[in-house]
Amino acid sequence: MQLVDLTPFRHSVLDAATDDGVLHIGPIHRTDAQSIVDLLSNLGLTTGADDAIRLTAQGTDMVSMAVTGMDVTGYLMEDFGIEAETEALDAFILRACPAGTPISLRGHYHPDDETRITSVMTALHDGRRVTWTSFRLRMRDGETLRLSDTSGTFPMLQGYAAAASALPAERAFA
Repeated sequence: MQLVDLTPFRHSVLDAATDDGVLHIGPIHRTDAQSIVDLLSNLGLTTGADDAIRLTAQGTDMVSMAVTGMDVTGYLMEDFGIEAETEALDAFILRACPAGTPISLRGHYHPDDETRITSVMTALHDGRRVTWTSFRLRMRDGETLRLSDTSGTFPMLQGYAAAASALPAERAFA
């Protein structure tokens, strides 16, 4: 695994280049793919194809991650195969991503030949707490169905601060 320059390729080109699942995450603090795999593993997380992670430079100190593969679902999973819990995602975001910058986790997979499931999540953290917005869509037979939706706001940008003991992301570091 290495830093691969995918700059000439837009995400839509990468997405269209495969029938496999696709996951994009970024920006992430600049590191190598093995360090990201190690962090995911330490948190009990997987992309579904950790050995296929590719990184694209975003400036001098950030990268974005892209991974494609048959077992990639468009979102991070627990290492035993179910969708990751919010606390594990919070811990990943707090350790891997810059504070105050919207982080995108988006992707898709095809559970069958006629269906595409697309997931879009945006996270923002202030160094202590992560706030999320997300939605998931199913596209089949020319119709789109919204499967889930969390219409969140990013309260830390409006001066809101919750008690530290109420923060799941902080519990992940205890």
